[in-house]
Amino acid sequence: MRSADLIITNAHILTVSAQGEIAHGCIAIKDENILDVFEGENKSYQAETLIDAKGKLVIPGYVDCHTHLVHAGSRAHELQYRLQGMRYQEIQKKGGGIYATVRATRAASAEDLYRQSLERARLCLEHGTTTAEIKTGYGLEPDTEKKMFDVIRRLNNESALETVATFLGPHVYPEDKDPDAYMNWLLGGGLDLAKERAAFVDIYCDAGAYSFEDTEKFLRAAKAKGLPLKIHSGQFEPLGGTGLAAELGAVSADHLDHVSEAEFDAMLRAGTVPVFLPGCSHYLKNAYPDARPYLDAGMPVAIATDYNPGTCPSLSIPMMMSLAVMHMGFTPGEALTAVTLNAAKALRRDHRIGSIEKGKQADILICETDELTDLITLFGVNTIGTVVKKGAVL
Repeated sequence: MRSADLIITNAHILTVSAQGEIAHGCIAIKDENILDVFEGENKSYQAETLIDAKGKLVIPGYVDCHTHLVHAGSRAHELQYRLQGMRYQEIQKKGGGIYATVRATRAASAEDLYRQSLERARLCLEHGTTTAEIKTGYGLEPDTEKKMFDVIRRLNNESALETVATFLGPHVYPEDKDPDAYMNWLLGGGLDLAKERAAFVDIYCDAGAYSFEDTEKFLRAAKAKGLPLKIHSGQFEPLGGTGLAAELGAVSADHLDHVSEAEFDAMLRAGTVPVFLPGCSHYLKNAYPDARPYLDAGMPVAIATDYNPGTCPSLSIPMMMSLAVMHMGFTPGEALTAVTLNAAKALRRDHRIGSIEKGKQADILICETDELTDLITLFGVNTIGTVVKKGAVL
């Protein structure tokens, strides 16, 4: 018999790959990777660690491809403003919103920022997220942006959560700096910092954030430096950033509540991954975007939490799946693909994560249920029983 490090037996496996569903199967794992996935009893492998899944559902680890996980402080008190009908932009004008988090993040020591973020990373893992993209953008000045990058790297190295860093220096215009001077830094030292430390660059193009003109300036400069592009766009108003980003070859465009037909066509031509963030619609009490046209067009549609302290303070991918199915036109199977393989595509990591296949990294969840529909119907319930990250049982 061949040697393995871990064998999961008696599993109802949804591979999210061409292999499809395996009603009664096994997974053999060795050296952090999946050695084999097959139907039936295990007669080929031996390992010191054996897990009997007892017929439970086994799926790939969740990939959260859009988060703002590293920050200091809380904005829970803003809920009272929302319940009074105050809009996001109004809260920000009062010194709340992103600016409140910027002030708290700047004031926090590197160690305190890491400690707070580490607790969130633990919650991610408990709810099945094994890889998370994390954006900067709560610094809006060089030293704090660097501090955020340091924390993202520490989380990757010192916790079990795998992190992917994105530079979001152009989150909003700083309230304490001249916008033109800050844009000059973004186009110079900011992009140099991103080239050194980030997998992607991102910009927030919307009402209350960056103009179309500054967005174009930033994205073109980033592309000239060879940096992969992302964009926050169309959450509140259709400023045209989605189409621009697609034409420039953006890896993903995120939010997409308001997208023109021309922008939709540009995304389809470019292969830009649409990333929907249903938790924002829920928390802001906004209408949910319809994902069905994107799905029907064959786009690799992804879902993420957009975890942040102000507009979606939730780290639960299963909750996002439930919202997407109930309000946005997803089937349960499409929602699962959206938070695994397609989310990995939004991070250009689908060759390593996002599905249960031979040779891929062994990021695997054993659920406390045996059917996919339970992950949707049991909304607000954590159904994760066992998390395997890089072949290690956490």
